[in-house]
Amino acid sequence: MFATLFEGRSLENPATPITGDDCDDIGGNSLSVSPERAMKLSAVYSCIYVLASNISQLPLAVMRKNNGVTLPATDHPAYYLLHDSPNFWQTSYKWRETKQNHILGWGNGYSIIERSKRGEIEALTMAKPWNTDLLKRDGRYVYAVTDDDTGEVKAISPYDMVHIRAIGSHGKKGRSPIQQNRDSMELGMAAQRYGNQFFAGGGRATGVLTLKNGGVSNKDLWESFQNYWNKAKRALKDSDNKTLMLPADLDYKSLTIPPEDAQFLDTRKYSRSEIAGIFNVPAHMINDLEKATFSNISEQAIYFVRHSMMPWIVNWEQELNRRIFTKAERAAGYYVKFNLAGLLRGTPKERAEFYHYAINDGWMDRNEVRAFEDMNSRDGLDDMLISVNAQPLSALNQENTNDE
Repeated sequence: MFATLFEGRSLENPATPITGDDCDDIGGNSLSVSPERAMKLSAVYSCIYVLASNISQLPLAVMRKNNGVTLPATDHPAYYLLHDSPNFWQTSYKWRETKQNHILGWGNGYSIIERSKRGEIEALTMAKPWNTDLLKRDGRYVYAVTDDDTGEVKAISPYDMVHIRAIGSHGKKGRSPIQQNRDSMELGMAAQRYGNQFFAGGGRATGVLTLKNGGVSNKDLWESFQNYWNKAKRALKDSDNKTLMLPADLDYKSLTIPPEDAQFLDTRKYSRSEIAGIFNVPAHMINDLEKATFSNISEQAIYFVRHSMMPWIVNWEQELNRRIFTKAERAAGYYVKFNLAGLLRGTPKERAEFYHYAINDGWMDRNEVRAFEDMNSRDGLDDMLISVNAQPLSALNQENTNDE
């Protein structure tokens, strides 16, 4: 029943380019833009790599909060799948990296939840966005997924599909950022293509070949001169001798490249900055250091965690929580948590100051600090310390009462 729904043309298929005819609000002739072609732009590839790799490297675990105590839920079947390997072919890192790539390139990241007969989760299998569609049949929604190997189309219940979306036109599916910003991608691709052609031809015409003394040649004679010139260039290319021999009747004048003729480099810089803005990635993280300084890079790193990473992390956590766990499990305190400590780790000096205040203010003990630094605990370091200059207000009131 679902096979016929995939016949024809799919905008999410990498083989199908996105052109102006595919966009309701933009028309006209244009370069073909698809996620795979757009990723040939270094700025697009860098932005997707930065976001996907940072999502992937964060520790991801199933936690359980019970009676005010939060501990890793290693007894839950989903713990190993999310923390180590969700399926036979992928580690947790590669699964998240590929899924985030699909989200940023195609607007949707799909993973099928495979369950045992008892309903326990057994695996998370990747579904490609160009092979997956959300359909409504007989009043209910199902995901139709085409198998690459067999061509078989199977229906997946929404309860068995982890579907993480980019910003889209409606709440059920996301829309590719590349498709939504097609004009910016076209500008970058056009500048890159022009640059390739520009430099492949030496930047511009390298010289002008004319007849001496303003002579005029007939067509046959001019064609023979052209043939001679082409042979001379080939001989020059294949030889270490850089001297070009010309007939006495020909004159060659070399041409230089005026700097203004290479202004497309400014266009490429602008395109790179604009693409970084589309993906909300600080420019310095895609190696654009033109306006970066040592002072503002530190601030931009904090900005990246708060405003670039956190929205995606919340997106991931909420979707995993509502699909991985049943209502009863969520009520029992199970949830998925990304650990951002690695991205916010800071320099040794910054960590030392943080731990110093945490210990002296009495909200961390020394063994907890050692655990954060991946060090073994030591006897006698579990006691909470507090500065002698800091004490509860109730204790101060008690002292005043005793003095009276």
